[in-house]
Amino acid sequence: MEPSESKPSLLAPGAVLGTLVAFAAVAGAVAFVVPALYRQHEATLRAERGWTATPVDTRQARVAQEERLARYAWIDKTKGVVALPIDRAMELVLPELAGKEPGK
Repeated sequence: MEPSESKPSLLAPGAVLGTLVAFAAVAGAVAFVVPALYRQHEATLRAERGWTATPVDTRQARVAQEERLARYAWIDKTKGVVALPIDRAMELVLPELAGKEPGK
């Protein structure tokens, strides 16, 4: 082999470019198809199980529950029944339970 002759390339530029384009097309298709299939499956499960709440609804319900557990409120004023913050209720009940035997 003479020094002026070049070695043939093992990878043709057209083959590399074609492979990259094919890979990009497959990756793009997967990026769109997989989420669409997931959403469809999720919708089917929600319908089968009767789930109507969205994640936003669930977060709002959770916030409302946490607010309710953190404040004082009247349950029945005539009977003197109140709602206490959960931490305060536990402070009041724990000493009472500490004197009792387990299971009684």
